[in-house]
Amino acid sequence: MTFDPEKYPMGRVGIGTVGLVANPRAGRGLASRAADRAVARLTERGVSVVAVQGRNTDATRKLLAGLVADDRIDALVVVGGDGMINLALQAQAGTGLPLGIIPAGTGNDHAREHRLPGSPEAAADVVADGFTIATDLGRITADDGTSRWFGTVMCSGFDSLVSDRVNRMSWPPGRSRYHMAIAAELVHLRPMPLRITLDDGTVLDAPVTLAAFGNTRSYGGGMAICPSADHSDGLLDLTVIGEASRAKAVRTLSKLFSGDHVNFDEVTVHRTRSARVEYLGVGGHCSYADGDAMATLPVTVEAVPAVGRYIVPRP
Repeated sequence: MTFDPEKYPMGRVGIGTVGLVANPRAGRGLASRAADRAVARLTERGVSVVAVQGRNTDATRKLLAGLVADDRIDALVVVGGDGMINLALQAQAGTGLPLGIIPAGTGNDHAREHRLPGSPEAAADVVADGFTIATDLGRITADDGTSRWFGTVMCSGFDSLVSDRVNRMSWPPGRSRYHMAIAAELVHLRPMPLRITLDDGTVLDAPVTLAAFGNTRSYGGGMAICPSADHSDGLLDLTVIGEASRAKAVRTLSKLFSGDHVNFDEVTVHRTRSARVEYLGVGGHCSYADGDAMATLPVTVEAVPAVGRYIVPRP
């Protein structure tokens, strides 16, 4: 799909007042400190800040919804990692209200995709400048009709097991946590019996090591699982690593940060607007996106064009 500037407009909004929500647990407490620094810089820039912090996920969800509905707010700003951004998307997606990000998490893959600086002050300057872009978002719909938005990558298989392990770990900091989780899960590596039906009728039903649907290129702190994904093409890139021995899996996974894994024979890449993903094994298997658990398979995953709006650095 050719980029359409009318469908995916770039713009600029005046930032007078922002609603800012921080995840106090993100980055082992980094988010609280980052929030203080970002608020100070925004105030220096003449921006009024309505800063709130939820005690738990449900409280944070309500605070986000309240800020999105507040006509005084020019932008919603979140301080934290990809999981916190995912929470914000559930309230903000499709509203037209721009989303600003102060990166302070483990993976920070949204921030990487949109070229956001790591310093809270520099990220606050990006918010105050108010340049925006429209993007696609992914949507995961379970069989009971419930749905969740995501901004980066949905995964099923080995990588979702890694995400689950990462979320249960408190050390080490940053993306090194993903490296340790990968090493731990490789000990228990086994093929996953998935059936994936693409929107053109193609059925992929051989056992897989992992299947990742990318609205953007990376997950897990910069692993370029879908290196050609484009968040403004109306499609998801699907990367499938087929059944592989432990040695081949290690070889393939070692190339994830460079994106060169797509050159191996056991890796196939597809593009699709939507797909049905089913787990054919005993028990359940959970899909993950933006680093958090989304829904138990089966699910339908799709790209929804131009419903995201992010504040990004000056073009």
